[in-house]
Amino acid sequence: MKRYNSFVCLAAAATAVSASPAMAQDDESWTGLYAGVHVGLSEVQSESDVTLGGAWSTETQGLRDFIVANAGADQKEDNVNLGLQLGYNYQTGPVVFGAEIEFSSFEKNHIETRGPLKQTANAATSYTFSNTVKPESLASAKAKLGLTTGSTLFYLTGGWAMAEMKFGAGITSSANYLKQGSLKKDTDGFTVGGGIEQRLTRNISARLSYDYTDQGSVNYTTAYRPGSAFTTPAYSETVNQDLKLHFIRLGVNYTF
Repeated sequence: MKRYNSFVCLAAAATAVSASPAMAQDDESWTGLYAGVHVGLSEVQSESDVTLGGAWSTETQGLRDFIVANAGADQKEDNVNLGLQLGYNYQTGPVVFGAEIEFSSFEKNHIETRGPLKQTANAATSYTFSNTVKPESLASAKAKLGLTTGSTLFYLTGGWAMAEMKFGAGITSSANYLKQGSLKKDTDGFTVGGGIEQRLTRNISARLSYDYTDQGSVNYTTAYRPGSAFTTPAYSETVNQDLKLHFIRLGVNYTF
């Protein structure tokens, strides 16, 4: 009986050993459809410049330079983002090809206010300037190229991105000059990035990624707000504002 039990144990062990390479190979393959969630931090960067027109040409060069220098702003804001991703990987040897679509939402906006400021210490009129950038969501479609060492995947990504954004700029003065401009727009841009993904089980993996997105720039004009002391002659301000985003995300995927 002892010999029989020993034979059974040896046979079972031999079967397990002979099967383990195939099982390990299956477990380490990255081929398949996957879906997941992510959370992370993002840095929103937005630079804006202002061009003056209309009746501003009648003002002194010093005042025009003062307005241009202060009406634009370089804004940076840390934000929290969370979202979903869906993709497909195909592995051949150690190389992994893939495609992924991703959606992220943001938690807050950034409003920067400067003032009241005067052109000179003795100037009669003071001005207050404001600039706004508010990312609401980001969708992207990316291609992926990676190398795997088995249960670990190193990869690079690149593709198209669309951000739902709100932009704004305003000028008010102690003489009751009230101007405000805003724009809500879906901006097209590109995204590049990379990451490392670690398989935890056959179906579950965790990843850490970095992405950079450039959404280009937009143009919009200000308009007189209700209650402004004067609307003629017409002074005009045109704002050019860009958007760049940096992301660090932690994600979890389930491979089907």
